[in-house]
Amino acid sequence: MRSSFMGLTTLLRALQAQQAAMDVTNQNIANANTVGYTRQEAKLVQTAPHAGSGYNRPVGGGLMMGTGVMVSEILRQRDSFVDQQLRTETAQQKRWQVVSDGVQQVEALFNEPSTNGLGNQLTTFFNAWSELSTNPGSATARAQLQTQAQTVVAAFQDLSQQLEAFRQNQDFRLTSVVSEVNDLSTQIASLNLQIRRSTAVGDNPNDLMDARDRLIDQVVTLTGATYQEQPDGSATVRLGGRILVDGTKANALLAELTPKVSGQASHTVQWAPGGTAVAGLGGTIGALIHLRDGVVADKVSKLNLLASTLVTSVNAQHAQGRGTGIYASSTTNTDFFDTQRTATPLRQTGLGDTLVAGRFTVGTTSITIDPATDSLDTVMGKITTAAGGGATWNLDATTGRIVISSTNAVSWGSATDTSNFLQVTGLAASGVTGTSPRVYTSAFPLGIVKAATLSLDPLVASDVQAIRASGTTTTNGVTSSAGAGDSSNALKIVGLATTQWAALGSATFDDYYASMIGSLGIESRQATQMATNQTALVDHLTARRESASGVNLDEEAAQLIRFQRAYQAAARGITALDELLSMTINSMGRVGL
Repeated sequence: MRSSFMGLTTLLRALQAQQAAMDVTNQNIANANTVGYTRQEAKLVQTAPHAGSGYNRPVGGGLMMGTGVMVSEILRQRDSFVDQQLRTETAQQKRWQVVSDGVQQVEALFNEPSTNGLGNQLTTFFNAWSELSTNPGSATARAQLQTQAQTVVAAFQDLSQQLEAFRQNQDFRLTSVVSEVNDLSTQIASLNLQIRRSTAVGDNPNDLMDARDRLIDQVVTLTGATYQEQPDGSATVRLGGRILVDGTKANALLAELTPKVSGQASHTVQWAPGGTAVAGLGGTIGALIHLRDGVVADKVSKLNLLASTLVTSVNAQHAQGRGTGIYASSTTNTDFFDTQRTATPLRQTGLGDTLVAGRFTVGTTSITIDPATDSLDTVMGKITTAAGGGATWNLDATTGRIVISSTNAVSWGSATDTSNFLQVTGLAASGVTGTSPRVYTSAFPLGIVKAATLSLDPLVASDVQAIRASGTTTTNGVTSSAGAGDSSNALKIVGLATTQWAALGSATFDDYYASMIGSLGIESRQATQMATNQTALVDHLTARRESASGVNLDEEAAQLIRFQRAYQAAARGITALDELLSMTINSMGRVGL
């Protein structure tokens, strides 16, 4: 027969199991508002039944008595599929939110429409030429034009400098995020070690796993990384196809400073100890790189092209006229704007930010360039010499594109271009027309003028008489000013404002600038819409995660009552058995009492 104390043992197990279940429920209630906490559940299972042995085994068998209940394990209520979806979409949501915020800041820099914006300053600049054309001999009108020209120059410079400051800010944030990722990766590796040790002895380190999951959430949001849980309990985190965290080892990232020939410098994200760029970056880092190298670089490039076209066209027409006083017959110092030219070292031009010292091939000839010393003239001279066939080149003033003419076929070794010259100039994708000679035209116009360093010609800036508003007349083979009252050249410069420039995509200055602002607005609207869409998706997935992993206080209260009642019932059972055993032990054999 079974022991009389078996019932006590069974009920003791019940007390212990229900107490453990209440403790787990209390833990859930205590962490109801803890970010990243995963609801836990005590898994109650029957203990092994007992059939007795020897003389205690029931005759014929078939009678196995239960021995109670126990907590086999404490489970985390997680849905790994929802977790993976949520982390992926959260990284996308963060990326679009950072891009949206950044593009809106760039919009604020342009400050359009505004009386102080560059668009209005360009209009006022040409209006000042129009005012001068009505009274070309007026020193006041010339001074007003000079002042307005300086205002336009300042507007270009200020906008470029603000864009550069914004670019530097994104670059600084990038280094900060890289440091944060390295710190998080080290913490994940440390938790992997603790989790692996606990798992090896059969424990469920739920709180440690919660802590690690919170860190993984952050790493994925910052970088767009992927992850995978391993059978030993550790987690492997991958970034761009390479391992960021593997078990107890964390591979570090570097924000490597890469100087540019223009004097600027940007950080590239590389794998330590350096040399290999990290691919597939998303999340916050991906957004910062997009803002720095995409949005800002595009706007600076377009600003440089606008400045180049303005400078080239105004200077070309300005040179056709004459000034007043000693400049009525002068044929030197004819520029209105003082700026970079094809003879200027490339590092000082609008191309300098994207060039590095290196080499490329034309046909079988290797050409080495150094943007710090080489100008566009010298590099193109090397190219035409390598091309042969009497090759010549020019920078078309109307289209802003490089044009090469040669009787020979020219092949570009763009795959081996370590200087980036063929890509930056559009020669790598140049089109060809004709056969003899063959004419090669670069794929896009060059913004050779650097808007950030645009300035007036020193002569025009110091002497308003040097402004060439008058036309010319030729008498007995001598060309001179048509007179102080003539304004034909000023009127031609006024006409530049309504000219559709091929370099600007057949747009006027105003139209091109308006298209810049319009495209920026489209980028902002798209980024904001994508951020909104991703936020809705993340909210939906968060709700799904919370339905499985979140703590519902009403449910926990019900569970607490359920376990409490079971505990009370087991305690009452022990009391009943105690009374029974007490009666049996203390009263049996006392006949007649």
